[in-house]
Amino acid sequence: MNSSAIRQNHYVPIWYQKGFANGRSASLHVLDLDPLRTVLGDGRIIVGRPVNIRAPKSCFWAPDLYTTKLGSIYNDDIEKYFFGEIDNLGAKAVRAFAKNDLRAMHEMFQQFFQYLDAQKLRTPKGLDWIRSSYPRLTQLTLMIEMQSLRQMHCTMWYECVREIVSAENSDVKFIVTDHPVAAYNAICPPDSEMCRYPSDPPIELVGTQTVFPLDAETCLVLSNLEYAKDPDNVDLTRPRTHARYRGKTITRTDAFIRKRHLTRDEVISINRLLKARACKYVAAGKEDWLYPEKSHPGGWSDIGKTLLPPKDELWHFGGEIIIAYADGTSYYQDEFGRTTGPHEHLRKKQPSKPLERNDQCGCGSGRKFKNCCERRQKEDRPSWEFYSIRERNGMFINAMKNILGLDDGKSWDDVRKDLSDEIGRAHV
Repeated sequence: MNSSAIRQNHYVPIWYQKGFANGRSASLHVLDLDPLRTVLGDGRIIVGRPVNIRAPKSCFWAPDLYTTKLGSIYNDDIEKYFFGEIDNLGAKAVRAFAKNDLRAMHEMFQQFFQYLDAQKLRTPKGLDWIRSSYPRLTQLTLMIEMQSLRQMHCTMWYECVREIVSAENSDVKFIVTDHPVAAYNAICPPDSEMCRYPSDPPIELVGTQTVFPLDAETCLVLSNLEYAKDPDNVDLTRPRTHARYRGKTITRTDAFIRKRHLTRDEVISINRLLKARACKYVAAGKEDWLYPEKSHPGGWSDIGKTLLPPKDELWHFGGEIIIAYADGTSYYQDEFGRTTGPHEHLRKKQPSKPLERNDQCGCGSGRKFKNCCERRQKEDRPSWEFYSIRERNGMFINAMKNILGLDDGKSWDDVRKDLSDEIGRAHV
């Protein structure tokens, strides 16, 4: 066995934990959501202490989480080299974002989001999410798959409304969990299907927000632009416009909202979300902060009010980008990363009232609503907003029939007689 291999793998880095530790003792109060239960010989059950005080080095680690093994030889390359580089750059990036160091934020913009994506996948919950899609993975293939999935969320995060909120004016500060990158959707409470372990509400849903505390005093909130602009009139479970994993995009690295100083209740509401998305461990600078559900004044959907960015600051985001290059070429991108515009001519006219069962279905299938989409959930239906491929093909066929005169009573024999090279050249 390679005795020098690192087998105690911290899935939440020590440097990150220190940002939440008690300033005097540099320690954390750690809550075990499922403490060890020991059954004694006489049938009594002894439950371990749920809360302990620990140094960051002793928190959020698991044996051989990233270690691979060949025979009796252990390999720690994932911990040492893969996460080593990500954490080195991530530590600088997270501190720059927390301190509002604009120059460093610009220089390390991509490294920050790459770290954020790796942090979402590297936890026990993140790895279990990968396993849930690929149940036959071995430890080695799991590590390979984790590396191949990294940066999958970055493109959509780049295009989000980015806000960093402060807990400076609150006596309660942000907590840290064993799954720090939390996803929130107002209509997906912890007991919903989308939140069943190890799943989170997918970030491509228009109403899903990503929450990541930078340290005890600051927290990043990422919101899809459509939701931020009109939160009361969007379907929170439909995909955002031009949702995609990976892909190129252009964004402003200086566009951040940093004006909000949260109240005590607002910080507690974010802590409630963070704890709800945790797997087993929650930590904080003070023990009282570990139980936000006891003092949060509202329901699950009320957390969204805290996370919603201020509308008067949304001018930082969206709009069109046009770049002219020296060689005469140009680049265009709209607010959703599309390079060809929204194709308004493909947008359908929406029905003015709910469809009756015998009306033609809004998806364009040509069938009655009762025989098509009536029994489907909205998120499972084809788009009613844009013409489907079937409808576009029908529009093309109808246009060709009109050009060839088939709608005027001509037969195919008549069309063939009228066709000639001269006519073809004239049309060209």
